[in-house]
Amino acid sequence: MVRSRFAALLIGAWLPVAMAARAPAGERFRPVAAARPVELVIIVQADVPVTALTHDEVRRIFLLRTRFWRTGSRIAPANLSPSSPLRDAFSRAALGQSVRDMRDFWNALYFHGTLPPPSVESEPAMLLYVSRTPGAIGYVSRDALVNQPAGVRAVLELDASIP
Repeated sequence: MVRSRFAALLIGAWLPVAMAARAPAGERFRPVAAARPVELVIIVQADVPVTALTHDEVRRIFLLRTRFWRTGSRIAPANLSPSSPLRDAFSRAALGQSVRDMRDFWNALYFHGTLPPPSVESEPAMLLYVSRTPGAIGYVSRDALVNQPAGVRAVLELDASIP
């Protein structure tokens, strides 16, 4: 008897809260927004001795498994800021992981003395970084290459999507 009164009391207190939180009938099955496709372009500094890279080579470079160009010069990868939707698109398309998963990856490597590639705030900043940094590699959207600086060369295009 006491249990049934307690259960009725809980249901009585919970039901108005649940009803208030319930979405209106027309909004219960709202479709999720579709991902927006974007063309990513992997760019290198003009003096880098490569004209093309494969998807696997880009992945290895950005995971710091390949650290030197074929000539022996150091590779200087750069990322966009972690909050950039383009960085998430790049991480998923090139590295096969989300930015959140990559953060966990870099945190694990940090304790072994490995720092992640530096981040820049915007696509124009990425173009500037790559054009002025020896051995640099980065990525931008195809639209950002309209005002491509002279010191930058495209080496790979990737199809990606921004959620």
